[in-house]
Amino acid sequence: MWSTEIGPVVNHNDEFEDEPYKKNIKFPSCSDVLFTVFPVLSWLPDYRNGWKEKLSGDLRAGLTIGILLIPQGLAYALLAELPVQYGLFSAFMPAIVYGIFGTSRELSVGPSAVVSVLTAEGVSQLYDPVEEEAKFIGAAIALALLVGIIQFCMGTFRLGVIVNFLSHPVLSGYTAAAALIICLSQVKHILGVTTQRGSQVHSLLEYTFADIENTNFVTLGIGLGTMAILLFWKYTPSTPKLDWFRKYLKPFPSAMVVVIVMTLISSQLDLATKDNVDVVGDVPGGLPIPAVPDTKDFASLLPAAFVTMIAAFVESMAVGKVFATAGQYKLDYNQELIALGAAGMVGSVFLSFPITGSLSRTAVNADAGAKTQAAAVFGVIIVVIALYATTLFKALPKSVLGAMIIVSVVPLIDIKEPIKLWKVGKFESLLFLITFCLTAFVSVEVGIGVSVTLSLFIVVWKASRPHYALEGQLPGTTLYRNLKRYKDAQEIPHIRIFRLDAELFFANVGVFEEKFKEKCLQDGIKFAILDMNPCSAFDSSALHTMHILLEEAERKGVVILLAGLLNDVRDTFRRVGLIESIGRENFFTTTHGAVLGAQERMRTNSSDTVGDGNNANGNTIVAMSNNTMFSSLNGETSTDSPLIQLHTI
Repeated sequence: MWSTEIGPVVNHNDEFEDEPYKKNIKFPSCSDVLFTVFPVLSWLPDYRNGWKEKLSGDLRAGLTIGILLIPQGLAYALLAELPVQYGLFSAFMPAIVYGIFGTSRELSVGPSAVVSVLTAEGVSQLYDPVEEEAKFIGAAIALALLVGIIQFCMGTFRLGVIVNFLSHPVLSGYTAAAALIICLSQVKHILGVTTQRGSQVHSLLEYTFADIENTNFVTLGIGLGTMAILLFWKYTPSTPKLDWFRKYLKPFPSAMVVVIVMTLISSQLDLATKDNVDVVGDVPGGLPIPAVPDTKDFASLLPAAFVTMIAAFVESMAVGKVFATAGQYKLDYNQELIALGAAGMVGSVFLSFPITGSLSRTAVNADAGAKTQAAAVFGVIIVVIALYATTLFKALPKSVLGAMIIVSVVPLIDIKEPIKLWKVGKFESLLFLITFCLTAFVSVEVGIGVSVTLSLFIVVWKASRPHYALEGQLPGTTLYRNLKRYKDAQEIPHIRIFRLDAELFFANVGVFEEKFKEKCLQDGIKFAILDMNPCSAFDSSALHTMHILLEEAERKGVVILLAGLLNDVRDTFRRVGLIESIGRENFFTTTHGAVLGAQERMRTNSSDTVGDGNNANGNTIVAMSNNTMFSSLNGETSTDSPLIQLHTI
């Protein structure tokens, strides 16, 4: 026995105006635009509120980040195949510019491992980093400018949403492969050997093993010792015997400690001369002299610029979003593109290579107590001091920098990730493996390019195959659920309820038409209810398909009922005149109301005249809107129905 009663119906005329809904469009004022483009105008004047706490946290975080930036800048310049001072240049001006334009309080902008390896990969396609060093440096700086221009333009035109097309499997596979390439590229520095440069896992392994017999064991010892110290610092045993270490030493940045210790050892023992240990050597001091980058290689650098831009933005937003959520403030993706673009463009004038927000430094910045973007600016002061004290790094072994890079990126290689993704979906795991293999064994550009293409293909494929369900009534209720998932749901005789769980547009109307005809336009079915409540959009192809279904249903004597039209869909129907052609009296509110309307018509009309319930225009439809409930009996509106109280749109 199905429910044949419905409770009192509230008149919704106040909610449903005859006129379509009009959005109030408010154009931003000049001050709104100014405060959006320059977030510094918001947080700097507010600094006086609780300034002691903010200043204390920002100074502490700035000091910590500045100290950490020095060894990381040197290491990442080495990773980018550039002289080490360019790592410090990249940590200088970009951080200041981001502090003016950026919306993240904790994000530490500067050189990073992934972007550094992409820089080396992209620029080395044009110039050799050793034999054509000057051209290589110029192209790396030009790449920073080009990446900045692309990011700035994307932010200006509000295209930050494009990054959403980079799925998690693509990002995870790319990150893991890039981390593996980075690790292998630094093995030569750990071993103290000179090998050919490679960008694929197999070539790096081949070149390393070909020269492994020339290993410098002193250099190897320094590298392994550095790794041991860094790992001990990071994963200090919880034994009480080391409480003194955790209390007094662990608060100091481990990277800075090993740089100081290993530089002193190398200098005092003269390892560069006596044991042929490869060291940083003479580093030009002072601030970079501003110069406009040479743009002659822009066309050749464009593919590398797009790949670097995507990687840089995704890395920044991935970590920025985490800390924005923790800090309970909103991160503006488009403004972040503008901020990173401005930082890159201005930074390139000050001899910076491509930059981004660093995962490790941002975490340290937050833990150190950063309250505002001023923390990054305070950190720059430490970098400036280091630029005038570069002679202190002369004896620093390169194996120390290589070890620092390896320890920092190894956690990015998550071997359990494809297994986790397999549990979510086989396509997810397959996409991870494809991205990983192409990036690791072909090239970074091919890996990202093919994987993004596959991601878009999957999006289109899923959109073209909308989910649908045949619904039945849960006994004793007015609820209707998927017959396959709810075993107690009961199908109503002579009535078929079809729920579409997607927007209806050109890519999926073909599948919708096929499935609706197959499931609903059958012998024995007198009413086919199309539950439209989950459908939020209807394009011209969908409207055309709807006319086809109406004609097919009329030929087969089936009455189609539309249930739960949302406002946007209803407005589309109104604009194209579909409401008038169907008839205003034929719109209802809920699926249950449509079922009651169909049952009322079957009771009123004999089984031989079920198909005669056309409106004045000949359309065999009883429709139910999101706001108003109607019943049509033989084309005439009844206001005396004991089941349904009637209203007009």
